[in-house]
Parts: sequence; C-alpha cells; structure tokens
Amino acid sequence: MRSLILLITLFLSLTITAQEAGFEKGTLAFETGNKAYLEEDYDAAIKAYQEVLAEGLHSKEVYLNLGNAYYKNGKTASSILYYEKGLLHFKNDVDLLTNLQFAENQRIDRIEPLPDSIKKRIYKFLVGLMNTEGWAVTSLIFTLLFAIAKIVKPRLGKIASPSLIVASMAFLTLIFIQNTERSEHYAIVFEPVVTVLSDPKIDAPVVFELHEGTKVRPIEIFEEFQKIEIANGQSGWIVTSSIRFIQE
Repeated sequence: MRSLILLITLFLSLTITAQEAGFEKGTLAFETGNKAYLEEDYDAAIKAYQEVLAEGLHSKEVYLNLGNAYYKNGKTASSILYYEKGLLHFKNDVDLLTNLQFAENQRIDRIEPLPDSIKKRIYKFLVGLMNTEGWAVTSLIFTLLFAIAKIVKPRLGKIASPSLIVASMAFLTLIFIQNTERSEHYAIVFEPVVTVLSDPKIDAPVVFELHEGTKVRPIEIFEEFQKIEIANGQSGWIVTSSIRFIQE
C-alpha cells in the first residue's frame, strides 16, 4: 500500500510539473508571438502562437492574435479558421466575431443563409444566456443545494424541490447544447477554387464552385470525397483535402 501511495504521489507530482512546464513554455511562446506581431514579422508570430496551442493552452487572445497574424499575412482562409476555432471555446466573444466578420468580407462567395431552424434558434438563445461551463456549474450548484436542503430538512426543506427542478433543467439544457454542437461540425475551404460535384467521383458533373474561406458543413464521407452543405442549403461532393475542419 505504501509503495502504491508513493507511486501515485510521484505520478501526480510529475503531472503537475509537466503542466507547469507546459504553461511556462506556452507563456513564453505567447510573449514571443506578441513581439513578432508588433514587429510585423507575421510568420514568426504565427509559429509562436501555434506553439502556444500545441501546449494545450487556449485563450481568446491566442486565437484572436493568430487569426490577425494570418490575416495580415494575406491568408484569409487561415484567419477565418482560427477565429472560428476561438469561438468554439469563447462563444459570442465580440472581438472574435468582429474580426471574423471582417475577414469573411474578403471572401469571393456571397451566400444567403437559410433561416435558422427552431432547434438552432433555441440553441443560440441558450448559449447566449450561458456557455456550456456556465450551465454545468448551475446544474452542480443547484444539485448541491438540493442535497443540503434534504440533509437540513427542517430549515431548508422548502428549497429542495425548486433546487432539484432548476438543477434538472440546467442539466438537460447542457445535454441539448452539447448534442447540438456535436452534430454541427463545420470546415473552411482552403483551395482558391473548389468544384462541387454531383457525385463522389472526379468525372461527375459540376454542381457549383466554392472559393477560399467559405464555411461548409460536412455531412457525409466516401473515400477521398466529402459531401458538404453550404448555408443556402445547396450540397455536393468535394475532395476532402480541399477543406480544413474547425473542430478536429
């Protein structure tokens, strides 16, 4: 038992040390990236910010600065990709949304989106209230309140049922949000021009064309082809290597 405890302690200490080392390395890379960005050395800035992400460190500033560096470097598709990646972690962030819209204005494709479905409108409303972490914390807090109320029943009994109801609603909301996010994967076109085909084969008829920076929703895969849908509901097949996924 003593040996097991020592091994667990050693493992935990090594894990903490590794995390601290990663944080220090990431912080240094972030500072290096900022310095390079101010000096307009955007290639060096991009490399440094990518190192921060490689250390598993995610912050709004890293995604924002990385997207900005790509944009300054003339790589619009990459800038859009990293603004979108940032919004996966920091939903509804004003700076990321503003810069994303600015970058999207440089795209060739102008696609009129379909109206949001009821499910999508509910999702946007709920995420607008709180992110997934917020809903998880809310569920946990009211679950604890329910447990405390049951233990100290004489004084807190009246809040037990409302706490359980709120906790259940928050938990169900969290499940709904997570399921919606898992079903809604997107990608960005990275080729200057991509032909969208009617079938997953090279000699299939061309349905329409897309250009660099356009956002698509992958819905099916067949060999080296990916069936995608764009915001106006049109769909077709493209070569998978011509896009990069926002959520990998």
